[in-house]
Amino acid sequence: MFFSFYGESDDMAEKISKMKKLDDKNKELLHLLQNDSKQSISKLSEALGIGISSVHARMKALKVTGVIKNYSAVVDPTKVDRETLAFILVTVRYRVPGKKVVLSQREFCQTIAEHPFVQGVHVLSGEYDVLLKVRTKNIDAINRFIVDYLRELPEVDKTLTMFAMESYYDSLDLRELGSTIHSK
Repeated sequence: MFFSFYGESDDMAEKISKMKKLDDKNKELLHLLQNDSKQSISKLSEALGIGISSVHARMKALKVTGVIKNYSAVVDPTKVDRETLAFILVTVRYRVPGKKVVLSQREFCQTIAEHPFVQGVHVLSGEYDVLLKVRTKNIDAINRFIVDYLRELPEVDKTLTMFAMESYYDSLDLRELGSTIHSK
């Protein structure tokens, strides 16, 4: 049993994982983890006002149910030669002249998501079909990505590229998850 070391059973994690909605403690735990996922369990326990075993059980349940997808490091792109950010709108070509096969937007998105410069792939409504978030070393590298890679894919009809001149806020955090969470 995972929690027996702390005097807690898997029953608590299972009970929490079956909850239909996140309670305020789970929302506050998510807020704390988004700010610093490397915090000690005892620090989280203190901040939440609940026992260490309860924090463990809640974290396990949030992970098991997929609320927490993973824990990762946030890397400063300027420190790893990826300081140039562009957003690329893509119109997908579903039929290529001379071919009977209908091209798949989902397959295109899965393929493009594997490219190392791509940070985000989003299906859109409206004039464009897909939005790409791309980070490279410089404008020339983005140009090569577009001309030599992206536009060579048969699914790509046209693109529109916008460069970010400055970024004031860029985050994966989901803010204001509940009434007990206070923004900083």
